Amino acid sequence: MSKENREQIVSYILKLISAKDKDVVKKTTEAFDISKSTVYNYIKELCENGILKNDGSKYEIISKSYKFVYENKMLDETRVFDKDIAPLFKNLEGNAIRIWRYAFSEMMNNAIEHSCAESILVLVQTNPLEATVIICDNGVGIFKHIQEYMLKEQSKEIPLEECATLLFAGKFTTAKSMHSGEGIFFTSHLMDSFFILSDDIVFSRNNFKDSQIKIADLKNKGGTIVCMSLNNHTKKTAKEVFDRFSNMEDGFVKTQIPIAHIFPYGSPVSRSEGRRLGELISKFKEVNLDFADVEEVGQAFCHEVFIVWQSQHVDIKLNILNANEDVDWMIRRVKNTKYD
Repeated sequence: MSKENREQIVSYILKLISAKDKDVVKKTTEAFDISKSTVYNYIKELCENGILKNDGSKYEIISKSYKFVYENKMLDETRVFDKDIAPLFKNLEGNAIRIWRYAFSEMMNNAIEHSCAESILVLVQTNPLEATVIICDNGVGIFKHIQEYMLKEQSKEIPLEECATLLFAGKFTTAKSMHSGEGIFFTSHLMDSFFILSDDIVFSRNNFKDSQIKIADLKNKGGTIVCMSLNNHTKKTAKEVFDRFSNMEDGFVKTQIPIAHIFPYGSPVSRSEGRRLGELISKFKEVNLDFADVEEVGQAFCHEVFIVWQSQHVDIKLNILNANEDVDWMIRRVKNTKYD
């Protein structure tokens, strides 16, 4: 058997174990047309090599954990990555390393420059399937920082939950003279799993319950926690992700909004919710409105977005993604109604 085939089998076994699948042997024999004894030999070898452990009832992937604590004094995020983090990823493919360097640098820079933190804790967890990096600071908290900025600069009092939604579109920053606001947006799209936790509020494009990291383990009394994970063998490239939302002529011109994450209960119904969405997307030329997990939408919301707002922003293209039958029906009904 070739080395490539062996690596595919090992990867398949590890993925099943990671997913807590109870039919690892059966599925592996069927997927690769090999005997059960061969699969057990692979599992035995993985245990002997310190990749798997058996607690008597199930197999688990062994992860290695690392901890770094930094005083937030004259820190340079790229030097931190090159000195402490990159050596832990030395066996990763080039595109994964480049993604990690970008993502870590962006999130570490946020902790250094925005949080007013005295110290920053970095936790790294690696295993043969994926790597996870958690950056924790003891600063003011990202959503409180946004809340204070909105009150001071725009005289708007908004709840912390709404502060989190301002990060979805990209381009939002509390330091316009020094930052573009793109870091969180692109990092969240580059990572397989990405969360920001502050004051028990979570910003995420993912469903947190699908994460291997339990939110209870990340409870924080202050500051901000950023958690990001990436498959070691990812086929993504940073260029591919940047090209999806930007071009050489105009830069960052396209965004994607997960509607279910923006509004309470995931089903927007009112005009005020439509106006909030309009404010998020008004700086772009093209917007993907992703209605995945949205069960229904209100007529007032749709009219505000697709009639009122769109008539005032005719140069901005709105694309509807993953709308179920009820959502699609309401959007089409509003669009097809003739208004005097």
